[in-house]
Amino acid sequence: MKISLNWLQDYVDVEDLNDLPRLLTSAGMEVEGVKRVGDGVKGVVTAKVLGVEAHPDADKLRVCRVDTGAGEHTVVCGAPNVAEGQIIALAAPGCTLPVGKIEKKAVRGVESHGMIASKRELGVSDDHSGIWVLPPDTPIGEMLDMVVPLGDVVIEVDITANRPDLLCMLGIAREVAAYTGQKLRRPEIGTYPKGGAVDGKISVDIQDPDACRRYSAFMVQGVRVEPSPMYMQLRLDAVGVRPINNLVDVTNYVLFELNQPLHAFDYEFLQGQKIVVRQAKDGETMTTLDEKERSLTSEDLLICDGEKPVALAGVMGGANSEVSAKTSTVLIESAYFSPVGVRRTSKRLGLASDSSYRFERGIDIDGVVNAAARAAELMARDGHGAVVDGYVDNFPNPREEQVIRLRGARCNHVLGTGISTPHMARLLEKIELGIVDQNDDHIDVRVPNFRADDITREIDLIEEVARLQGFDDIAPTIPATAVQEHIPDPVIALIDKARDAMVGLGYGEAPAVAMTSREMLDAFKDAPGRYVELLNPLSAEMGILRDSLLPTMLTAVSRNLARQNRDLAIFEVRRVFLPSEQGELPHEPTHVAFTLAGRAEPAEWSSSDRTVDFFDAKGTAEEFLEAVGVLSGVEFQAESAPSFYIDGAGAEIAVNGRPVGHLGRFSPTLLAKFDIDAEVYGGQIDLTALIPHLAETKTFKPWSRFPRTTRDLAVLVDQTQPVGPLREAISAVDETHILAVRVFDIYTGKGVESGKKSVAFSLDIQSMESTMTVEDTDRIVERVVEKLSTAFGAKLR
Repeated sequence: MKISLNWLQDYVDVEDLNDLPRLLTSAGMEVEGVKRVGDGVKGVVTAKVLGVEAHPDADKLRVCRVDTGAGEHTVVCGAPNVAEGQIIALAAPGCTLPVGKIEKKAVRGVESHGMIASKRELGVSDDHSGIWVLPPDTPIGEMLDMVVPLGDVVIEVDITANRPDLLCMLGIAREVAAYTGQKLRRPEIGTYPKGGAVDGKISVDIQDPDACRRYSAFMVQGVRVEPSPMYMQLRLDAVGVRPINNLVDVTNYVLFELNQPLHAFDYEFLQGQKIVVRQAKDGETMTTLDEKERSLTSEDLLICDGEKPVALAGVMGGANSEVSAKTSTVLIESAYFSPVGVRRTSKRLGLASDSSYRFERGIDIDGVVNAAARAAELMARDGHGAVVDGYVDNFPNPREEQVIRLRGARCNHVLGTGISTPHMARLLEKIELGIVDQNDDHIDVRVPNFRADDITREIDLIEEVARLQGFDDIAPTIPATAVQEHIPDPVIALIDKARDAMVGLGYGEAPAVAMTSREMLDAFKDAPGRYVELLNPLSAEMGILRDSLLPTMLTAVSRNLARQNRDLAIFEVRRVFLPSEQGELPHEPTHVAFTLAGRAEPAEWSSSDRTVDFFDAKGTAEEFLEAVGVLSGVEFQAESAPSFYIDGAGAEIAVNGRPVGHLGRFSPTLLAKFDIDAEVYGGQIDLTALIPHLAETKTFKPWSRFPRTTRDLAVLVDQTQPVGPLREAISAVDETHILAVRVFDIYTGKGVESGKKSVAFSLDIQSMESTMTVEDTDRIVERVVEKLSTAFGAKLR
């Protein structure tokens, strides 16, 4: 946001320019720069272009004859807009501009007596589209800085998202007045009756009151389109807006003056004498002011006349109703559009403007009519027209008055001050907060609509008191709090372990934002889910707090695959948000999620071409759980796998019988929703659920001095039988002597009956006390076979 000091002083006196940046910082604005403009323009005179001819040796140059009042001179100019009869700014030889010193010299063989300057070359603005054409009544032969008020100071500030009221000169002036004690001067605006003569010329129908909460319209007739007054052009230049004409410039002027976006329609192009505010139809199109045809969806809000769309609400007007040199009657739109809807349309279409920026952050709904009246008066004055008596105002659901009680004792307790309640009231009145009632104990404060989204609680009022009192004037005090023993949070420690474990397994972290869309989360559900929704999301695509990390993980996979990064191993450790009962805060457990795709090993001369499979994902989960301290009780249950995994290639992860996560191969149906055409494996584990199962210490087990025996056995089981339970059953037969159980072969085919599979195990058997005999080993193997037969119907091959 750029602040023009000349413009600002229309509303408040600024006595100490050097102190102004400090005041703005105290008001919550970050001052990014202070720049003087126009002060260095010396030696530039006004002149008239008498004639323009083509340069004899350059297609893009023109040879101009100019009259400075003291004689005629020849100047070579490359600007496309130079024309005979114009009054221009001539930088004579010897003067110094921000672009350098001007000298008399030959340009491609033609002597040039100076330079016809653009605004950028004069340091007035960044506009270098052509030379600066001055008003036709500008006297020639005068020093430019004597006939045009060039000198100004421009302060650039960063406005935080919670203070949209500061995106205008009046809002800045309000804060300056509050800090300096100066009087705030508002623009003088006449009063008009609602309805009146306008009623028979235009009507407004709002079909979606949630998307358009208020729509007002004024009319100005008999206008002439011409350049704006010089003061308005210079002020718009100072804030970074290129002047166009006296009608369009007024809408921009009021935007930066009062923070109310406006739009001017050529009334002659509006059919049916009506304005209809409605949602677009899917596939509907319209051509915007930039001459581009836009394809719309049902989420876009349109401004229509009796037959067609004429504007994209809050974003851009339509080419079919824009003002032109022939415009004589103007309809001025001033409205309040939903911040969410404007941002959604602006983001989807890639259309961002000063108006959409303000609508997205919220404007003062009570200032809608006032701003339209201000614009109508300026257009009538500068366009030599007349305001049609009356106005249209459709305001279906006025906002309820917001009154907040501020307790004096509470305020002083929080701030550590002794400010009296009457003084608190005086401070708040400085920023136009209304005092409904007050006594020695409390103040009832009416919050105006331009601060309604920022001040919603008592603590917000306390912050305003502290800010206006001055943080430097609040004496520091030591908080009266008891020192409490630090109790380590096991979840925080587990998060650190989880990250280290995943990195140690070769994964890279891919953190994502917690907000996503309902559609993305529903892709993992058999039916629409219940989620934690944001009250004021930036867009519909970021309106839900995710209840799973997997949707954003697959989004990252899709993005990588689209960029030909096909070998992936990524993870994320973050909170998820699970809705609680009505009125309660959401449950926020911490999860770890991972995804795998592509080759199992880097492409080296010695590596294999094997791609990742289910067992890579399962191995990741096993090693991860062991690394964070889950040393026993881990089970993988295929029958309980979520439905978004392929049947037979997914499993629920349980620890000591309690579900803690899942893993598997994602189904093609799910992956198609993320534009993924590769095999992707992954899983998710609830870290918070692991806390009760973490081993406090790792028990050291000494090495045996006696030899180890290895026995292999193969059994026939049903083809649908998971192998994990078989291996666990074998280990449980004799945990003292069976050290390890490995699966080294799974076979179906010739020699194995239909519906069966052969699973071959290798058992490591060892004693800590003596050398095991063949008979000892045979007895253990016999018990294993008996256990498998009894529990699973297995047959020894």
